[in-house]
Amino acid sequence: MPNKLPNSILYLLSISAGLEVANLYYNQPLLHDMATSLGVSDSEVSNVALSTQIGYAFGLLFIIPLGDKINNIKIMKLNFLILILSLLGAALSQSLVLLIMSSFLIGFTSTLPQLFVPMAAHLSNDDGRGRAIGIVMSGLLIGILGSRVLSGLVGEYLGWRTVFYGAAGLMILLFFLLNVKLPVIQPKFGESYSKLMKSLWFYFRTESSSTG
Repeated sequence: MPNKLPNSILYLLSISAGLEVANLYYNQPLLHDMATSLGVSDSEVSNVALSTQIGYAFGLLFIIPLGDKINNIKIMKLNFLILILSLLGAALSQSLVLLIMSSFLIGFTSTLPQLFVPMAAHLSNDDGRGRAIGIVMSGLLIGILGSRVLSGLVGEYLGWRTVFYGAAGLMILLFFLLNVKLPVIQPKFGESYSKLMKSLWFYFRTESSSTG
């Protein structure tokens, strides 16, 4: 493969980043409808959005480092499986507890955009690296901004559950596209997962002290 990222893959990564990160924000305009549907208060249902963001933070901590140990396709397959099941779980939830649990897993598995950015950089040559990162980041930002508008419109006319059914369908389609189009990137870290996590702590300490 030439040391240049084809535009077809680059824009697929950008669109994928936007659609993936959108899963984190679909629930925010729908909270009142969820509360009414499940018979809970607005303050109680706010835990749905909170659990999604907490799940995302845990995903960044525990999933993203795996990019240094496991090839990108293996991570993607497991990640998409859990994400799709979590989106369907949210759509089918008949209680607030189940919705909160599904939302946590949605956040936990919506971290792939943080792998797409270094993937684009890795597959690009030196001249095209900045452009590639910029395009993938643009897709990510558009996903953040557009997700609330889209979910609000769909939720208003078709109901909040339809948003999650639709998101699950998009993730299924996206999985097959990425599985076919993305090249396999083999990681170089050959140590255990525990050593990988310890290395994060080392960089956290050294980088924090160097910037302090």
